[in-house]
Amino acid sequence: MHGLIALALILIFAGCSRAPAVTVDGERLLGRYEGTVAAFRGIPFAEPPLGKLRWAAPQPLASRVDRRDATRFAAACMQTMRILDWYRDMAETFGASRDYYADLEVSEDCLYLNVWTRSLNPDSRLPVMVWIHGGSNKSGWSYEDNYRGQVLASQGAVVVTVAYRHGLFGFLSHPDLDGSDALANFGLWDIVAALRWIQDNIESSGGDPDRVTLFGESAGAENILALMMAEPARDLFHRGVLQSNAGFGIDMPGLDDETARGAGLAELVGAASLDAMRKIDAARLLEAYTEHFDDHYHSPANDGQLIEASTWDAIRRGDFGDHDILIGTNRDEWLDSIDSDISMDDVAQAARELPSIGGTNAYSLVDDETDPRRAMDRLLTAEGMICPSQSLAVRRTDSGGKAWVYWFTRQREDAGGEKVGAYHGAEYPYVFGVHDDYMATTDYDRRLSALMQRYWINFAATGDPNGSELPAWPLFERADPLVMELGDNVGPVPAIEPGLCRAFEQWIENGAQSTPHR
Repeated sequence: MHGLIALALILIFAGCSRAPAVTVDGERLLGRYEGTVAAFRGIPFAEPPLGKLRWAAPQPLASRVDRRDATRFAAACMQTMRILDWYRDMAETFGASRDYYADLEVSEDCLYLNVWTRSLNPDSRLPVMVWIHGGSNKSGWSYEDNYRGQVLASQGAVVVTVAYRHGLFGFLSHPDLDGSDALANFGLWDIVAALRWIQDNIESSGGDPDRVTLFGESAGAENILALMMAEPARDLFHRGVLQSNAGFGIDMPGLDDETARGAGLAELVGAASLDAMRKIDAARLLEAYTEHFDDHYHSPANDGQLIEASTWDAIRRGDFGDHDILIGTNRDEWLDSIDSDISMDDVAQAARELPSIGGTNAYSLVDDETDPRRAMDRLLTAEGMICPSQSLAVRRTDSGGKAWVYWFTRQREDAGGEKVGAYHGAEYPYVFGVHDDYMATTDYDRRLSALMQRYWINFAATGDPNGSELPAWPLFERADPLVMELGDNVGPVPAIEPGLCRAFEQWIENGAQSTPHR
């Protein structure tokens, strides 16, 4: 009897240890199992954007092989170590070593995606969740530790994480590009190419190409919002989850801005033409660009091609296509980046410089805070995220669509949590179910994480986050605007920062003529 049990265990282990494989575009992809989930890492979805393909639309993959090792992540797209340093700073904040995070390999050859799925049966028709990472569109990568998809996929979705070009390689233009298939927004064109790959191939990994949801955080969410307004992308996905965003798209540059910056870089490196620029070593370009344009925020641009109108002009018109949204903000988005020695006088000065939330009047709504950092964070979080998110949501429901809004308030129960609160990015370990070892993760954190995963997957599967045995999450509607708090309390609460957001709504209605604080 014991021998039969042992044999059965051996057979089960052998079955689980066999490498998962799928056939995609004539290639046999060999992945790996992560628990019960099949993972395929480093799948190319376009030709490497090298040489003449630098600052060009991504091209379909032509360099195919019979069998491809899909067990390793590809290099991250060209970038400085800005986000890596942020992670290492966060590790120190929570008492860990900076060496917790390994060095990052970067390359221009970076247009790869990763897939996690619990089924390789094309008939499974699982909802597909496509993660667009953040990083101010100049840094970040598709497989950061908290973006690994094995836990989320095990709950019933196919999870895809996508790389796209950053900074000068992804969000720039040049006078010589006039008349090209892609004039700017190359990083967004990369995402469009990845979405086309998903439409063509995701069934082989058990996914449903008719239920594709983009979800992303910060600049990743900004990119999703821009793609909702972009005709070439609209039919390639069906819903959007926008985490910690909405305000970044108000001040959208035009093609002239992108072209002028490209011409400025060309002059810096002594390149007389676009062809000459394409021959310069990528690391040299990145160094020169970082020295002179490091403060530039790389927003999607109104290029008149991929994006034909400002995002917020489209929002004011109610032009969302058919995309319903789940959107939200963390309580303490900017807290960890605010100097510890600021005063309430500094807060009052900041309020005067924020016409979008009432200017001088905004200060009177936060002056009851005893900690100036908390007061400053409330102003900046309201201006950049809370108010734009709620405004976007109510316009979506006003136009006949659906929008759900969340308010993430959970902070870790340790000294690091006390320092940074529910910081910018605090929610995605909960969404992915992948928590850093150096942070206190309690049984409650794990329950909250599982609950959030169910909400996100339900939304991807049905267009509604609600489901059996989950606290009811109401639509966000103008007549009764309710937000779902996700923290120590889980349940609906009234719209956040109503006074500041009334001022924001009036500012938007008046045409948002003043540029908001960044």
